[in-house]
Amino acid sequence: MSKVILAAMIAAALAFAGLQGGEALAQTPPAKEATGKDDAKAKKAEERKAKSEERKSKRDAAKKQRAERTEKASAARTAVRDRQKQCGSEWREAKKAGKTEKGMTWPKFWSACNTRLKSKTG
Repeated sequence: MSKVILAAMIAAALAFAGLQGGEALAQTPPAKEATGKDDAKAKKAEERKAKSEERKSKRDAAKKQRAERTEKASAARTAVRDRQKQCGSEWREAKKAGKTEKGMTWPKFWSACNTRLKSKTG
């Protein structure tokens, strides 16, 4: 008996909703029509993509420039480091032999030695 009552309730609910027999309960939304808003959105999306690509190309170019500067700077840094090592060994030898002038300090020695070595290499 409960099955009969349940079937009657479902039939009443369907009749109340305006559905008949095998019609589906869920409705599909209406198809969107192409409007000017959609065209504007697409145009803005294309503009954003173009700007993004432009920024990317600028970043890539800047990255290449930084790499070139780093290579040049690396060569200069290597030369300075080599001169400093050479001057350091000269400084240690001169200190050990007692051949440094009175009041000579490493910064003064380094300055003179660096200038001398730079003039030799050109």
